[in-house]
Amino acid sequence: MIFTIILVLVGVILLLVIGFLWLRKWIQKPDPEYVLNFIAKNPNRSSLTIVKNGKLHINYQGQQLRPLASTVKIILAIEFAQQAATKDIDSSELIDVKDLNRFYIPGTDGGAHQEWLHSLDLLTEGKVPLSEVANGMIAFSSNANTEYLMWRLGLERINSNLEKLQLSMHEEIFPIVSYLLIPYEVAKAHHLDIFDRNQAKKVLSLVKEMSKEAYKNEANRIHAILSQDSDGKYKEQANLAAWHNLGFDQIASRKLVRATTSEYVSIVQKINNTSFFSQEVIDQLQAIMEWPMKNSSNQDRFLHLGGKGGSTAEIVTFALFAEDKQGNKTEIAVFFEDVHGYETVKLSTSLSDFQLAILTNYTEWHEKIASALKGNN
Repeated sequence: MIFTIILVLVGVILLLVIGFLWLRKWIQKPDPEYVLNFIAKNPNRSSLTIVKNGKLHINYQGQQLRPLASTVKIILAIEFAQQAATKDIDSSELIDVKDLNRFYIPGTDGGAHQEWLHSLDLLTEGKVPLSEVANGMIAFSSNANTEYLMWRLGLERINSNLEKLQLSMHEEIFPIVSYLLIPYEVAKAHHLDIFDRNQAKKVLSLVKEMSKEAYKNEANRIHAILSQDSDGKYKEQANLAAWHNLGFDQIASRKLVRATTSEYVSIVQKINNTSFFSQEVIDQLQAIMEWPMKNSSNQDRFLHLGGKGGSTAEIVTFALFAEDKQGNKTEIAVFFEDVHGYETVKLSTSLSDFQLAILTNYTEWHEKIASALKGNN
């Protein structure tokens, strides 16, 4: 009897292990069909807009506001390009990496900032050109670089682009590192100990109740503190790693800047068509945004290819533009929100293949998408 029970337990454990290994392999395998099926089955969580050669082909939930995550960095790239073109900033100026570290909080960007630093062939006495800081923001998605550029370029000037680009629904941009420390400041303001688990729950409720305006204002206030935190003492006192958890992360995801796929297609379309911006701005933008063109296979297929994505535990977004060797121009924006667990991972690993399938086999995939989304627009 005992032997039989042991055999059953071993069999169950073996099945669980096999199931786990299969699931992990499935999640990590890119599948463009999964992305399309998810969009079709989840209209409340998905938006997709596609423009081909200036004509709107797909606009599925394209007017629905959704959180952007790091895709919002495209707006910063535009402001950087404009200021570089007008010489308001010098893109060759050497920036001390220590200045960037004021806005760096380890463990909060998926290793993006460190990956960018490791990619640099040469640091001149610990310094990098300002243009490389912008590259790290877009190609590597360094949040520290992003918030540094918010400080250098000016949030007011960055947000002025929303009107210039005719983005009537796009919400105002605020710091994307500083907001992580809002719970710490809320705890201090209410004389709560965020390092105590029970009191942290009260802080969580208070942050959840904050209006979008109050949340944005607090992020801006913390941004000013971090800009002066050259010795890192403030971040050390805040000690985010000691209290931050999934609950705080979920609330933050829901309070991020929002916009629509229609708006982001219009943005990348302006970059792709080269008529909205001056040639000087386009040159700067292409240098920053077309990081995928460093890949030789993309060079074989495209004249231009650029874009920016973003993700959190609950958000996956991307906006891109492309011009193939035949001169066909395509712009795509796809946003997902309120995704969880394996959904986030599967969408993140499959999104590039989904977009590439559209770019390289447009007729077939346009028909697939139109058929799958028929009656759901």
